[in-house]
Amino acid sequence: MRYFYTLILTFLVSISAFAQSGKTEVEKYTYGKQLIDQGKYQPAIVVLQDMMSLKGATLQPYALTLIGYANYQEGNFTEAQNNLNKAIADYADWDEKEQAKYLLGCAYLKATKYDESLMIANGITDSKLREELTAMIYQSLEALSIEELKPICEANTDNKEIASLLFNKILEQPKEERDEELLTKLSVHLGIEINKHVVRKSQKKEKYTVAVVLPFFTETTNGNALRVKNEFVYNIYQGILIAKEYLAKRDVNIDVVAYDTKRDTTHLKGLLEDPKMMNVDLIVGPLYADMLPLVQQFSNETGIPMVNPISNNSMVIENSSNAFLATSTPETIGRSLGKRLRAEELATLEQFPEGDSLRIQADTVQTYVVFGHSTKEKQMAVAFKEAYEAEGGKIAAYQEFDPVDGFEVLQEMFDPLAYDDSLGVVKDSTAHVFIAVTNEVEALSTVSALLSLGTVASAYVPQEWLKYKQLSYSQMETAKINILFPNWFDDDSFRAKTFIAEYQEKFNNQPSSFVYDGFETMFAFGMIMSEYGNGFVQQLKASDEFRKGYLTPAYNYKNAQDNQYVPIIQFVDGDLKNKTPIEEAVN
Repeated sequence: MRYFYTLILTFLVSISAFAQSGKTEVEKYTYGKQLIDQGKYQPAIVVLQDMMSLKGATLQPYALTLIGYANYQEGNFTEAQNNLNKAIADYADWDEKEQAKYLLGCAYLKATKYDESLMIANGITDSKLREELTAMIYQSLEALSIEELKPICEANTDNKEIASLLFNKILEQPKEERDEELLTKLSVHLGIEINKHVVRKSQKKEKYTVAVVLPFFTETTNGNALRVKNEFVYNIYQGILIAKEYLAKRDVNIDVVAYDTKRDTTHLKGLLEDPKMMNVDLIVGPLYADMLPLVQQFSNETGIPMVNPISNNSMVIENSSNAFLATSTPETIGRSLGKRLRAEELATLEQFPEGDSLRIQADTVQTYVVFGHSTKEKQMAVAFKEAYEAEGGKIAAYQEFDPVDGFEVLQEMFDPLAYDDSLGVVKDSTAHVFIAVTNEVEALSTVSALLSLGTVASAYVPQEWLKYKQLSYSQMETAKINILFPNWFDDDSFRAKTFIAEYQEKFNNQPSSFVYDGFETMFAFGMIMSEYGNGFVQQLKASDEFRKGYLTPAYNYKNAQDNQYVPIIQFVDGDLKNKTPIEEAVN
């Protein structure tokens, strides 16, 4: 609902244009608006209704829309629809009618009147409002079952997005459960192939076969002797083999079969055509983009799930319903932070009574966003902004790093957070700062601009910051920098220390991050197969469960194909501590 707050502000600012309106009318309208801002919806409705009864009143459509907004906030969606419909129908030439339509579409959506909400969205001429409402509608439709979606699709035969959504939902079912007649009808309507994805019927087995499809560049795949052209590939495979041993102790038996892609698509195609591949239960890999389409196609056509142990690129899981990432995409990282920060803000509001000065201060929290030039940095920033604003969060500034005058530009941007010498306080100590920057020089310039002002605003940064040589851990602790760190684990834990000691004894070396990646991927998905069987895709996506890895705190794939749990880590007394533990949610 990102435009609700903007909408109310628009109405308030518009009062300056009400020169023709009576003083009493404007005063009542303003008072009603103030009550709504304070969450006092019923008193606001009484005041606004009284305003509309004044002789010669001219602000009725504005008041009706505010009343509709108040109804909406109280969960009275029928009354909201009545008031908003009246504002739209009775005042056809009203300038703010588009925003009233947007609110009406939201009210219909909350009441699960999808057809009406779609009709309203189609009638909105403001492209930004129409796109926002349409996106919310489709997000709600995605959560519906096939049976719930069918009548909506039938009532909106020209809407190919809904038809495509229904088509994909049916296609994700095991073949024996599909409505083949409807599937064929939809495929003709959409002009796409039916045999796009196969969902394998799940089977629990005494032993699961995992194909490790990596660029070994070697004739042997013996984990103890293996030395390859790409050392990190060797580390990943080591981790997988160790996880196999750990799983066996839990009565989860895995047969690991290594396939060397040699970074050659022709060679990989031959591997995938091997009849033995049809008996595989899970594919780990590939690692490189040029290999990906072949394995994706094989996974789609056979229903064999695939997982990438190191990539966070969303292209791995796009258009492939059986593909997974062991970590989180930039979009998930940004979206997770946006949702979490806004949830914390709303929880803070609830600690204070309505009208309390501290509640009013808490409701003015704003976030400053700086992002880099790469696609991943921009994806993080965009996803954060959309998730944060969708729940009513306020973005104070949204700035791409300026490669020429970055420090000066950011100092000016962060000025509202500066320490005020005359007052002896920080101007705004409640703000958040999201620095979606991974380039070391740009990151250091950003944090320097922030800290030079004496700010105490909480800053959130990607995990790449831990690799910066010019920013010490003590500096990050002093600056209270929060690190978004998918797949973080506590290396001081008993499990981690035991794992490291065993690895050192076995290989006379310190495990690299790639060892952990291979290990955690195999351990997590081995346990998933143990729970759901080899056709785990649908059940995994439907589960609310935060399941533990061996070292990693948790995995969650609810309605997703990448890990939705993104820990926020902070230095405390020189050690990294998880600020967002979920032990209470983990089985």
